[in-house]
Amino acid sequence: MKHFVHLVKRFLSSWSRNDITADELNMVESTLSASEFNLWNQFSIADRRHSVEVAQRFALLLPEASREIRAGVLLHDIGKIQSNLSTPMRVAATVIGPRTMRFAQYHQHEEIGITMLRHAGSHADVISVLDQTCTPEVAAAFHSADNI
Repeated sequence: MKHFVHLVKRFLSSWSRNDITADELNMVESTLSASEFNLWNQFSIADRRHSVEVAQRFALLLPEASREIRAGVLLHDIGKIQSNLSTPMRVAATVIGPRTMRFAQYHQHEEIGITMLRHAGSHADVISVLDQTCTPEVAAAFHSADNI
């Protein structure tokens, strides 16, 4: 049920056209490497906002986290840019499942994101958030921050 509530909140917030603030953009840019920031900039406005909101909630839960872990939190959905799905198409992909190539890419966004980050030269700790090889404390804080 919690996952469903998360999806509904994410869906509703995705319709807002409000981008992140200049301060939030500075936080992102100071956390990510240049190649990671180039990837992050490919996010839609809704995904940029979600990325920052999750990172802010994560920082409250685990303020001592390293820059690399915080970067992994910011980039946790980076693989979604590969599928290039609109909000309604993401809903369809979630309901229908991986029946088309783009829907399959959407469902495999974690694996795709890991590959993208490896090609971008990301530190292993950045990738550890996506592949869940991070510490249990980091994983728990990340899941809590992402599923509110």
